[in-house]
Amino acid sequence: MGTQTRRKRPTIIGACALVVIAALVSLYCWWNTTVLGAESFCDGRVDSGDVRQALDSPGRVSEVLVRAASSGPEFECSVERTSRFVGGENQRLSLTTAAEKGAFPFTTGVWKNPAARSYFKDGVAGAVSETGGYVVLPRACWETVGGLRGNRVAGQGEGTVAAVEATVERGSADRAGLAHLLRQTARKVAEEAGCGTPEQARTSGLSAPSGPHDTAARSVCGLPGFSLPANALVKGVADVGREQVNSGTSHTWACDLDLAGTGNAGVSFVATSDAAVVAAALQDPDALRKLPGNTGSAATGQAVLHCEGGDTYFGARWNTGYEGVLLDSTHHSAAEYAQVRRATFQSFLDAAAESRACPRVDLSAV
Repeated sequence: MGTQTRRKRPTIIGACALVVIAALVSLYCWWNTTVLGAESFCDGRVDSGDVRQALDSPGRVSEVLVRAASSGPEFECSVERTSRFVGGENQRLSLTTAAEKGAFPFTTGVWKNPAARSYFKDGVAGAVSETGGYVVLPRACWETVGGLRGNRVAGQGEGTVAAVEATVERGSADRAGLAHLLRQTARKVAEEAGCGTPEQARTSGLSAPSGPHDTAARSVCGLPGFSLPANALVKGVADVGREQVNSGTSHTWACDLDLAGTGNAGVSFVATSDAAVVAAALQDPDALRKLPGNTGSAATGQAVLHCEGGDTYFGARWNTGYEGVLLDSTHHSAAEYAQVRRATFQSFLDAAAESRACPRVDLSAV
């Protein structure tokens, strides 16, 4: 009996070892791969393969939040990539339908640094970065697709712009992967709403922003004749510094100015003939005023001009640091502050409009 026991002991130990190894392998697969994972998320609107492509790192992808309209395509959803053993920060990506106002990618602080984004070259209006992105839904969707506020659909209707937006709340995303994810999700949302178009199914390249470089004082953003007015600069606080330009698509040009000095000041400029952005800017009739001579419409920091190649949107957005600098330099005079901003935008518009064969306009009455 003793001999038989000694012979069985190694067999039992080996079997136990195999069980432990199998358990560890199972745990590894569960924590670090998509084996036996969900094939889709967000009530079927998002494919798991597209999420993995966007996050582009090993780990397990799971859904952590989903809310959807009781009837309609509106939804909010968050997915998370987690991993054990292999290291790496957990990633979280949120997707949502949204009802926006005007040329939202260039007018709000939510979408910073337009020159640093990668824009879709054709097919749909949109852009991505490592921290998020958006796709504007077809025009026919604007009055039928809204956003969610809790369990209530909000913003749906006249005067809004429908979009699908992504925010990377933890970690970073692969630009090409995120672009594919957004396009696919936007296509499904539009089809569900009955407003899809063939263009949504087309593949599209992405523009690549240039690297930052020093700004030429008399050719800001590479535009001959564009210079910042003297009262738009404050020595040692907000002075000519560095810029990043994006001209990688035929429709959208953008420039981010990082002003030198202690004011943490920056301003971004954009010009785009993208039909969706132009239409979005004109959605709110109170936002832009018509200019004389049927040349277009304008407001402080925005304009849509009737150019030879078609209507073009021009915009400028100051960051909070630069706004504070200008308010201090004008002693918080609303009139002087507005004059500085108007003069800066006028200088940009004169140079950018000429480069796109647009009419020269006077913003003094805006």
